[in-house]
This record gives sequence, C-alpha cells and structure tokens, in this order.
Amino acid sequence: MSRFLLALSLAALGCAADADEEATEEGGNTVLGGASDDGDDDGDGFTNAEEADAGTNPDYEYSRPYTGGYNVGFCDTPPEPTGPTGTATNRNGVSYTAYTEGDVANNFTMIDQHGEEVDLYSFCGKTVMIALSAGWCGPCRGLAATMQAVQDTYRDQGLQIIEIITADNSYNEPDVDFLAGWAHQYEFEDIPVLLGPEPKSWTDELMLWELDGFIPTVFIVGPDGTVLSADDDAHDPSPFLQ
Repeated sequence: MSRFLLALSLAALGCAADADEEATEEGGNTVLGGASDDGDDDGDGFTNAEEADAGTNPDYEYSRPYTGGYNVGFCDTPPEPTGPTGTATNRNGVSYTAYTEGDVANNFTMIDQHGEEVDLYSFCGKTVMIALSAGWCGPCRGLAATMQAVQDTYRDQGLQIIEIITADNSYNEPDVDFLAGWAHQYEFEDIPVLLGPEPKSWTDELMLWELDGFIPTVFIVGPDGTVLSADDDAHDPSPFLQ
C-alpha cells in the first residue's frame, strides 16, 4: 500500500466496567455510593445521577457520557504513562520517538464528529483499537468500511474503536463536517471520528502514533493503557481482548 502520511506537512523537516452503584433513598434524595445524586464527585460536568443513568463512573473524571454513545470504561486510578519509548523512521531516514509495544500511553484529547472533546482515558478498562486514516487514502476507507461490524461484534468484550482523521480528500486538515460525513458514510454508530491536528514537529501527538509514515496505521491499547500492538497491521482486535 503506497500511502505516505504527512508527506506535505513534514517533508521540509526531512479497568473495564460500567458504573454499577447501588442507589438508596435518604430523605427523598437518591444517593449513589454515599454521595448525593445532584453532586459531581469527579468534577467532569455531569452529576452523579446523570452518570449513573449513562452507565459511566461518577468517581473517575474521564468516565463520562458522550453524545456518540461510546463504550466508556473506567479505572480505579488513571494509567501511569511512560510516554513513547520507541524509535520510528520515515522513508527519508528521519528518526523520531513514537509509541511501541509495552509503552503506557499518555492521555490525548481530540474533537469528535459531534464537536465534543474525547479523551483516550475515557476508555480506560477497555481494549482500544486506534486507526489513523485520511480522506485521500483508499486503504483507509476500506478499513473504515469494516469498523462498525467489528465494533458490534466485540463491544460486549470490551472493545472501543477510535478513528483519527489526519487529512481530508484534498490533503487539508479536516473539519467537524468532514468527520461527521465520514461517520455517516461508514455508518458509525458508536465509533468516535476524531480530528487529528496537523503535526508541526516530530514530537506532536500524531507522530507519537506513527512508526513508518504510512497509513492506515493501527495501534491496539490494552485496558490499562499499555500498547499491545504498534503499527503492525493488526486490524483484527480479537486476539487482544480479555
């Protein structure tokens, strides 16, 4: 597959479970895990009651409802990231640091097709398949056409697929309308399509998730945030599910 990522912008540089709190009644006010339902224990902008209704965890700040109905998880504490420790090399022989197997990923936050900010750590406790794609990339579109079926098959086993779009059909940075169109075209029901900010340097977020400069790029991240497969053509997540 001949699809070189970021050829334009960088050439010049040469623990999974739903919130299951028992509710009791105290003085006419519902209590979740000992806290008032109109409180916001984790400070994420959603009340404890809203999180209980959505099946997210009111005690973990990254576990919160999303318009897209994603397979949100939680961990008792957030992952302890190592950051990237691998070495990537592009086709021009330029080397830079990227994630490799065994690394624990940092959180990232990107805008989805609904205009909402989505955190990677919202899926702590789930197995996450991250795909980097672009509108101009035919093989990326081929992969996207399979994603919802895979998500449907393995959602109950703790899978969440994330699609990150690095460019539109004209090699320009995508906008939310393009993300929404992508989600509609491939009938995504509960898969976030994220706006991947155009890298300005070798240390920018997207470069951390790219080992060879070609797309589609697929990483598999385990429930504790550990990279299980790094840009190794692992398009089937089932071997990594627990």
